[in-house]
Amino acid sequence: MIRPIPILIEKKETNLRKDSSNPNSLEIEKAFNFYLKNLKPLVAKTGSQQKTGMHGLDTHTNAVVFRGIDYSLHMGYDPIPVIFACAFHDMARTEDEGDTDHGKRAVPMAIKIMKQFPYLLDPETRLSVLSAVLNHTNGRTAQDYISACLWDADRTRMAWYYGYDDKFFNTSRGKYVAQHWKKYIEFQRFCFPKLTWSKQY
Repeated sequence: MIRPIPILIEKKETNLRKDSSNPNSLEIEKAFNFYLKNLKPLVAKTGSQQKTGMHGLDTHTNAVVFRGIDYSLHMGYDPIPVIFACAFHDMARTEDEGDTDHGKRAVPMAIKIMKQFPYLLDPETRLSVLSAVLNHTNGRTAQDYISACLWDADRTRMAWYYGYDDKFFNTSRGKYVAQHWKKYIEFQRFCFPKLTWSKQY
């Protein structure tokens, strides 16, 4: 079951400001550290994804996970399923460009990893994670918040590069961030100053 959780942040777009009193910062830090410590090493070991580049694990996926956590918290939902979906979405890539089937190839890898976390995701939620990963390259209308957050987190960068198009986004947070990348990069740097954040990822 996909369970909503209490709203953890203010639903105001001003929370992109570099502000130490931002209620969103601590929750993102906790969730992102879970990814860095528990999930990212398994993705690196299991997948075929490059570490760097436009779709690298250390570059692009890190940023997608960060944005996915933020978007899910902004909606008032548990970010853990979104973290899994974001971490898995490009793990089967074998090259930076093209490779339209990488979502499909990532599904069995994702199943293998999720088996190591039997108490975090129930069967219904696991299916939602897999669906989000499978359809992230061409999906438009998200069936649940997991798909919505992954797809928006992944596509945010494309809007920064090629211009914003509302039809590719499902969340209000994603729509806002896609149009305000400079403020968001500041926000990422505030939460995790030791990581490299750039418009590229």
